[in-house]
Parts: sequence; structure tokens; C-alpha cells
Amino acid sequence: MNQKIWILFKNDLASSIPFHQLFRSAKQGNGVKITFAALLLMGIFLLIYNTLTAKTLVSLGQTALIPAYMLSVSSIMMIFLSLLRANGTIFGSSDFEQLSTYPVSEKEIFISKLLHLYFFHLLVSLLFTIPVLLVWAPDDAASPLLILLFFITALIIPVIPICIGVIFGSLVYHLAAYFRQMKLIAVSFSLILLGMFSYFIITQSNQTSDMQNIGAFLYRQMTNIYLPSVLLQFDSADHIFHILAFIFISCLLLILLILTGSKYYRKLNLRLLALKSNNNVKQKAIKQRSIFFALWKQEINTLFSSYNYLLNSILGTVLLIFLSMALLLFGVEKLTALIPMSVSSGTITNIFPTFSAALLLISNPTTAALSMEGNKIWILKTLPIEQRRVIHAKLACTFSLHLSGFWISIIAFIIRLSPNMEQLIWAILIPLSYSAFITTFGLMLNFSNPNFSWKNDMYIVKQSPPVLISAFTGMAIVIVPLALILFQVLPLYIIYLALSILLISLAVIFYRRTCTIKLI
Repeated sequence: MNQKIWILFKNDLASSIPFHQLFRSAKQGNGVKITFAALLLMGIFLLIYNTLTAKTLVSLGQTALIPAYMLSVSSIMMIFLSLLRANGTIFGSSDFEQLSTYPVSEKEIFISKLLHLYFFHLLVSLLFTIPVLLVWAPDDAASPLLILLFFITALIIPVIPICIGVIFGSLVYHLAAYFRQMKLIAVSFSLILLGMFSYFIITQSNQTSDMQNIGAFLYRQMTNIYLPSVLLQFDSADHIFHILAFIFISCLLLILLILTGSKYYRKLNLRLLALKSNNNVKQKAIKQRSIFFALWKQEINTLFSSYNYLLNSILGTVLLIFLSMALLLFGVEKLTALIPMSVSSGTITNIFPTFSAALLLISNPTTAALSMEGNKIWILKTLPIEQRRVIHAKLACTFSLHLSGFWISIIAFIIRLSPNMEQLIWAILIPLSYSAFITTFGLMLNFSNPNFSWKNDMYIVKQSPPVLISAFTGMAIVIVPLALILFQVLPLYIIYLALSILLISLAVIFYRRTCTIKLI
């Protein structure tokens, strides 16, 4: 590997995952340790789940299908990750101006960015391939040659998802560059792509299975969702040519991507940079109505100034709006038909508040609101205003985002599910309680563990300790009450009443705690 590419890759990786801070005892080192612990815990859970899935296939007599199934599922997951990470990593990266001053070529920078994507995708792929080696490889039918080919394929498998993510990501930015609100348009196009891909996965997965021929059903499902899985057959030596063809096609696509992408890398990034500078020049002065409104407006501008920050912040709210509109247009019956299980209208009415709250938890800009100030944090430190006003503005930004999706969901809930007064109260109170909890909790975490020295905002938005802790906490406070409701452990009103009191009380505590943390 070219030494320049290797140095660029290491620097890019260090800015995303600061390994050098892992063994420090300082406060920043503790934050990195929390990040690693959260990622490790997530990886262990996924590894255990995939191992149990592989053993389930063995019990169904489909041992030979394990490699193809795991590789296909991991590829689908990596396509989602590529669509979310390609933009902001390769195109529209915040370190483009700095890299442009280095004595390196566009191809070397582009390849180092691809290596960055490949590294993270390979980690995801290993969580699917390790269970295969533990469950399928010891089987007598797996020859040493097939095991070797599987190992090579496991190293190659991230290539096609990366190519898909980079191609669609470049198209998104190319189209968005024609609009003044480039970031918003780019995020909109990305959400449309994710929605189309998700709808395709759901419709192809929602098929009636014949348990007597489960192998044929799974094979048909895999090939319908991920076409390259046709070549990923490890059941006999007769399919060696297909496996080699997959490896060859992947390598060919990678070469073509490097040759084409490096050619347009600088051109597209310069175009995005010029458009961004032009927009900054044309910005109109904010008509200040009050200090709070000025700070709130600044938070909104910060939100819309970053592709990664905006996409990560509005994903849950947009999904809530989309599902609410689908509920209004198509009704409960057509939507439940997409779910591979029978769900009654009463059950949907009971879990609707928790479901809406879960989507709001995904949209939480406060976990990165302070860190996104970056090297401009001195502005907040020198402003002659109380810190409490800054906190209110950052909280209000997230509340504004949540309310935009919340009221649409309430309208759809009333029209389509016809709730009684008690159900309507819970549908309003529970999402608002969750919103207050996760917003204050995320901001408290960010104030307790800020990071202003980042080079790429992707780490702050997707991998920082406040983001991961908030995500795990959000999962826990959704799964526990949802399980209590579905298994009818306690009456519904007791669960929701206790939950709302607990969340609102914690929100007040977190808010007061945040106000005591000095910004300087």
C-alpha cells in the first residue's frame, strides 16, 4: 500500500476513533472508553444473535445455507450503513480543505476514504462471518477449499455495499448541488433512497413461507432482496466458479470505482464547497426578536449546516411523519398487512404512544448540540448571556423537531384509530414525556462530555459517548414498557402513569444538573 494512503487512512481513523485516548485517565479518555464499551456491547449482542440464528438453521436442516444467508444479511446491513456514511466521509467531508493542501493526489485521498469505509464495514461483516466459522465450518460437508473461499469472500463482501453507497451518495450530492439549500435537499434525497430501499426489503421479506421447504424459501428471499447472493453458494464444490465470479466482479467494481471516483472527487467537493461559501455570503441578517429566538435560530442554522448532523437528527421524526401520513392515507388494515404477524387494532392503539415515542428518541440533536460548536465555542463563552439561555435554545431546537412529527401522528391516531379519552391522553402524554426525558438527558451528557477538537463531525454525531449512551438508554426505556404491555404484566394505565411520572421527574433532574455544569 502507498505510504501516503496509509498515513491518510490512519489519521482519518484516529479522528473517527481516538485509540490514543483509550488508556488515558483524563475525562476525555473516559468518554472514549464509554464509546468503546458501548460499541463492544452492541457487537457482542449482534454476535450472539447471529450465532443463535446459525444454530437455528442447523436445527432446520439448512446448514449449507448458513454462509450465503449470513453474507447476504450482512450485505444488506452494510448497504444501509453505506447510504448513511458515504456522504460526509467521501463527499462533503469537513476535512476536504485541509487535505487539499497536502502533497497528495486526489486518488490517494479517495482511496484512503474508501479504506475508512471498508474498515467499519469489515467490522460489521465479522459479526456475521464469525458465527459461520463457528457453526458451519466444523460441519463435515464443509471442505477446506470452501472454507478458504468463504474467508476470502468475507474480506471482499463489503466492496459491493460500499460501491452502492458511494455511487448513490455522489448522485445525491450532484443533484443537491443545483439547489441553494444543498444540505436539506441532500438529506431529503438520502431519506427517499433509504425509504425506497426499506420498502423494497419489507415487501420482499413479507412472503408466506412453507416450513416443509424452508431452504428454497430462504434462498428465494435472499436472491430477491440481494441479487449477488445468487453467486454465494457454499453447499458443494460445484459452485466454486460462482464464488470466484463474485470475487472477480467485486474487485472489478472496486477498480472502476477508484478510477471513476478519484476523477470526480475533487471536482464535486469543490463544487459543494463553492456552493456552501456562496450561501454563507447570501445569508440574510437575522431579525432578532429576543435573545432566546436569536439563539434558537442559530441552533437551527447549525442543524442545517451539516449533512451528517441533519440526517442523524431528523431521521426518526421524518419516519414518524411518513408512517403517520401512511396511516392517514391507507388505514390500519393495509399497514398491518406488511407486518409478518397478526396484530389487532386494539394492540396497535395500546402501543401507539410507545411506538411514537421510540421514533422521537431516534431524533435527538442535543447529544451533539454543544460539541457541534467546535472551534467556535469561544463565541458562546464570550457572549454576555446566561448559560441557562443557551441551554433553553438547544433544548427548544430538539423540541421543535419533535413537535413537528408529534402533532401529525396525533391527528392520524385520532382519525384512523378512534381512541377513547384515556387512550388519547396517553398518546399525548407518553411521547411528550419521552421527548422531555431524552432531550434533557442528551444535553446533560453532552455538557458533561463535550468534544470541540473534532475534524469530522461524523464522529460527534454518530459515535460519541453521549450519542451511544443516549441510544442504549432510549432502547431500554422503550423495550421494558413495551414488553410489560404486550405480555399484560400490569394494567395499561398503571404502566403509562408510572412511566410518565418517572420520565418527567428525571427530565427535571437532568435539566437542573445541566444548568449546574459550567460551559467554560
